[in-house]
Amino acid sequence: MTTKELTKLENNFDIEIIEMEALLAENITKIHLQSTHFERPKLHSFNVEDRKDTTILFGGLTEAHEELMLSHLQSLGYKVERLPEADFESITIGKEFCNKGQCNPTYYTIGNLIKYLQNKAKEMSIAEVEKKYAYFTAGSCGPCRFGMYENEYRKAMIEAGFKNFRILVVQQAGGTKQSEVDGKEPGLNFNKDFYVGIIKALIIGDLINDLVNKIEPYEVVKGATRKAKEDALIIMKNSIRDTKEIYKGLQEVKKVFAKVTCDYTQIKPIVKITGEFWASLTESQGNYHLKRWLVLENAEVKMEPMTGWFEHLLFSGEIKARDRRGIVQEKYGLGEGSNPYKYELKLFGFRKLLNAYFNIYRSALGFKPNNTTSNRVLANLAHNYYNNRQDAGEAYMEVGSLIYLNKNKVAHMLISVKPFGCLPSTASDGVQSKVSSDYPDIIFLSLETSGDSEVNFKSRAQMKLFEAKQKAKKEADEVMTKHKIDLEKIKEFVAKHPKYSAGDFIIKGKHTGTGINFILDMHKRMKSPTGMVKHQFSKMMN
Repeated sequence: MTTKELTKLENNFDIEIIEMEALLAENITKIHLQSTHFERPKLHSFNVEDRKDTTILFGGLTEAHEELMLSHLQSLGYKVERLPEADFESITIGKEFCNKGQCNPTYYTIGNLIKYLQNKAKEMSIAEVEKKYAYFTAGSCGPCRFGMYENEYRKAMIEAGFKNFRILVVQQAGGTKQSEVDGKEPGLNFNKDFYVGIIKALIIGDLINDLVNKIEPYEVVKGATRKAKEDALIIMKNSIRDTKEIYKGLQEVKKVFAKVTCDYTQIKPIVKITGEFWASLTESQGNYHLKRWLVLENAEVKMEPMTGWFEHLLFSGEIKARDRRGIVQEKYGLGEGSNPYKYELKLFGFRKLLNAYFNIYRSALGFKPNNTTSNRVLANLAHNYYNNRQDAGEAYMEVGSLIYLNKNKVAHMLISVKPFGCLPSTASDGVQSKVSSDYPDIIFLSLETSGDSEVNFKSRAQMKLFEAKQKAKKEADEVMTKHKIDLEKIKEFVAKHPKYSAGDFIIKGKHTGTGINFILDMHKRMKSPTGMVKHQFSKMMN
């Protein structure tokens, strides 16, 4: 091919490129002219005038938390109702109407709501159901699928035939600055009274749950603790309607639980439940009734309090504010004019105030419930294994909890429960093997729930629980041998002094198990001079 022919070929190629670019530009212009930007679908409003005719549904927490929240919302003038406990049918319905690949809490909570509405639709028309009911839940943005819950609820409602059903979402980080609908006052007023009352109700729920967990495994009459819980919730529901009576109400709750007779000489392992927020907290089929099952398997259960989650949100904000120190805060720049030093101090103050309320209410119960573990402590313990700035939910808390339990001898075993594919818990599980090798004294078990694997779930838990029982027994045998303790004499001593069998009796000690700490305490009250003085003092106090 000659030079002249090559030049002609190159010119033709250049022309083709120019023509192609012109064609593409023309097509792009057409696309832009024909396309419309996505707009969020118009939400069905719930305004202040709708309150008198609308019942707000909610659920997904423990019985204690929900009953006390119910009382608080009623005191603010809302019509509210708890959803029934989620079951296997709930997850089946949830999977039918939700997108694939969601985590179990989505399927359980949405399916449970749809199941309830479908039953109501048998009594009235769908239009009446949509008019008379609305659903209240929490929302968030973040690294896990929790950020998509709101959209999943709305999508599922449409698919299930309730296209005008109202979903009321309070954003975890939104505070009192929640969005309005159509420029009108929202039906749910997220003001100071709303939040303070909710937080108080959840704190009290944490404390009552902790009392139940400490007493039920050792009750002499089966069911006595559950009956005491029912009575306690009635007392506190009345007290929450008048916030000035909360402390007095908790003092009455202490007397109710004190009437439960316990045998604290039983040697049982302590099992801490942590993991994904909903899966570890729920008392439903969502975790195969794990807490109830562990008690039936002769274990004492410790659970993460909801107050710890609030502390986590505040502490995470502190970290972000601390990282902004020294950065120029322009009007429309990072922080939008906020002072990071003031913001950090503000969050620190809120966190301390939250813990102060928790301990004030603990004092009314004689300090028998445990205090929350500082998130700063957990973050520092987890620092060498997991960077808390990764902002992956409660992951650093799970890692920190395993180390904390090990160092402080708080539990014999830690179970981390999560839905299949939960991002935060999966992230923490990735480093727990390293933590377990560095701190081998604690038994760690990671369990995933899928809604249909209860036998496998409990089988794995039972194998590790056997190890925990052996560990608790070994601990007790070593202590009793060292101190030459006669268990029968201990039981005779306790029988003569019923106050040591009371549900409100506080058991402390340097060992892990409740039973061995109690036995050693009674032994000292019988034998050692200081223990005998302690015994006489307790007799005077009673």
